[in-house]
Amino acid sequence: MKEPLVRFSVAIGGELLRKFDQYRETHRYPNRSEAVRGLMRGALIEDVIADDASEAMGVVTLIYDHHVGRIARRLTDLQHDHLDRVVTTTHVHLDAHRCLEVILLRGPAREIRDLANDLIGTKGVETGRLVLAPALPVPGRGGEEAAAERDEHHHDHLHEHADGHRHHHDKP
Repeated sequence: MKEPLVRFSVAIGGELLRKFDQYRETHRYPNRSEAVRGLMRGALIEDVIADDASEAMGVVTLIYDHHVGRIARRLTDLQHDHLDRVVTTTHVHLDAHRCLEVILLRGPAREIRDLANDLIGTKGVETGRLVLAPALPVPGRGGEEAAAERDEHHHDHLHEHADGHRHHHDKP
C-alpha cells in the first residue's frame, strides 16, 4: 500500500534556486518535487553505503593494457581469491592493446571497497572506478512499496552463452 504524500515548504531563492533549476533540467526531472526526492534518495543511499557493514553491490570498471606483464592473470587471481564477493565479470577488447573489464561485486561495503581498490590499484590498470549501491532497500524506497514492485515485475530475460547461442528465460 502506497503511503500518502506529505507537503512541506522550502524557502530558497537567488543563485541557489537558479542552480537547482539548472540541475533539475539537466537531470530531466519533470518538476522541483521530483528533483528534491531524487536528491533525498541519493543522500540516504550515500548514508547506507558509508556504513562499512551495510550490504552493498559494487560495479568496478577497469581499463588496462593487456600487454603489461601478467595483468590479466593478476586481476583473475584477485577475483578468484574473493569468489564469495564476485558475482560476474565481463571482458571487452577495446583495441589491439586495451581491454575493458566490468566486475559486479556483492557483500559488506567495506569489503567491496577494499577489493575494488585492490583491482583498481593493480599495476597496468590505466583507469578504474567503483560505483556502490545498497543491496537492500533504503528508506523511502523499501518495505512494502519495493516488495510490491518486485512482485509485479515480470519480463523475459535474454541469456547469451559464451558460445554465442541465446535463449530466453521467463522470470516472474
